[in-house]
Amino acid sequence: MVKKIFIGITIFILGMLVGLFCGKKLFDKGKYDQRMDEIMADDIEVERKWLIDKDKVPYDLNDKDVYVYDIIQTYLCFDPEIRVRNYNYDSDYEFTIKTNMSKDGVVRDEYNLNITKEEYENLVPKQEGNTIHKTRYQFYADNQLICIDIFHDDLDGLAYMEIEFPNKEESDAFETPSWVIKDVTDDIRYKNGHLARYGIPK
Repeated sequence: MVKKIFIGITIFILGMLVGLFCGKKLFDKGKYDQRMDEIMADDIEVERKWLIDKDKVPYDLNDKDVYVYDIIQTYLCFDPEIRVRNYNYDSDYEFTIKTNMSKDGVVRDEYNLNITKEEYENLVPKQEGNTIHKTRYQFYADNQLICIDIFHDDLDGLAYMEIEFPNKEESDAFETPSWVIKDVTDDIRYKNGHLARYGIPK
């Protein structure tokens, strides 16, 4: 009995050490669900964005608690920003309007609406700019709801980390992680709408 307990403790400690020394972070699904509910109930988006190297992400994106979304994003208008999304190859569809962006690019009004496949297909022909195709890895770690976006097709090679905060104060207090390339929140060239018009910034 004592031997089994010892083995169990040893396995647990080894698991923790692997997480620490291999750069993999442990995820919290309960807090993820709670934060998602808060985000969906709020019409204000408070978000920061970092340019990253997809090969240096210090999280295990294959972890069972990571939500993976294949996203096809089509813009219908750039001012105000109006877009539709197709999630996971016709699994879900979403209509979004974003307005009133702050000068630092952090805060915007955001309105999201789930739509039907028929509504989506009727809107897509009104497209402006290029279609954005990306894979999103979304999870809760380090006390934040984190999104890792890896782009495909014309934007292949581009990758972001995004964090949506509950308020501007928490956003301002958050320190940029050492592993990212740079904070591009206030750089209009890295907004998705700008990417749809002009491609990867030179």
